[in-house]
Amino acid sequence: MKSLKHMMIGAIACTVVAYAPLSQAQATEDLATMQTFLEIMDSYFGIIDSTWEVSSSAEKAAIMQMQKIREIHEDRGEKARAAGVLREVLETSRNPTIRNAAYMLLGDTLKETGRSDEALEVLKQGLNENIKAASP
Repeated sequence: MKSLKHMMIGAIACTVVAYAPLSQAQATEDLATMQTFLEIMDSYFGIIDSTWEVSSSAEKAAIMQMQKIREIHEDRGEKARAAGVLREVLETSRNPTIRNAAYMLLGDTLKETGRSDEALEVLKQGLNENIKAASP
């Protein structure tokens, strides 16, 4: 993916340089414009790379989806509703990576909605799972 990105940016840069005007002032301005354009393209390809990286892993995608669900509930002023979704993930998933993320997100959600005691219990439950899994 990275080599395709660099080839495309290089081709665009070569094309712009080949057609650049000869006057010094205009050339300097055009080079600054080209540099800005290339930086935007590099950022764009970085976003594509990141999206591909997250989307190609079920665990990473699930974590991102949990964060997005939480974010949407927060935007709607219903942050507490995200707790139900995160509890549902804990009830259904056996994947330790997904469960760890759900425990942390649920703990944060509970704390931020004024339910600190519940947050502590949830985080302790996640901690106990991890200690048990790490024990020989």
